Amino acid sequence: MGIKEQVEFAKEELTQDEKLLAGLIKVERFYKRNRIPLLGVAAALTVGTLFYGVTGYIEQQRLERANAAFLKLEQNPADQAALKTLKSENPKLAALFLLDHAVKAGDVKQLEGLVSDKDETVADLAAYHVAALKRESEKLKAYRMRSEALLKDFALFDEGYLLMRQGKVAEGRKRLAAIEKNSPLARAAAMLAHYGLTQTKD
Repeated sequence: MGIKEQVEFAKEELTQDEKLLAGLIKVERFYKRNRIPLLGVAAALTVGTLFYGVTGYIEQQRLERANAAFLKLEQNPADQAALKTLKSENPKLAALFLLDHAVKAGDVKQLEGLVSDKDETVADLAAYHVAALKRESEKLKAYRMRSEALLKDFALFDEGYLLMRQGKVAEGRKRLAAIEKNSPLARAAAMLAHYGLTQTKD
């Protein structure tokens, strides 16, 4: 390498070093001007990360307590301590458990308490089961007339069945015919409307 090439190489090295130094000076000036906002952003990110981690941990612990309480209730539905824990840790799951237990037991009183539950689905299902267990055509009709009724076809089927049992066969068949054709109850409703009922003792 000749002297001229060495001089050019040295100049190029100095130019790169100058650029690097100028870049560092710019970064330092930027940091000095914006130090407080940058520290604020760093602190916010740190606090946010910690908050997210702690919140996730707390939520995980809450879910584990709710699951343990639910499993205890599955084994012993009368366990009031487990029910209290489930209600405090996961109220929606507690309401669903109470609904399931009341339906299986045919407990109309407990179902009536769930009709005013905050969870609309639980309240709707409880309202249907109260009407069905009480075998009251008017309550079934009132239920199915609600636009948000989830079990409208079941209410129509029950209402048609009760009307036919009361000897109001034409009216009962009219209710059964109102069941949607794509409903899982459509075939049973058609059979009931066609064959009618035989007298049975309650």
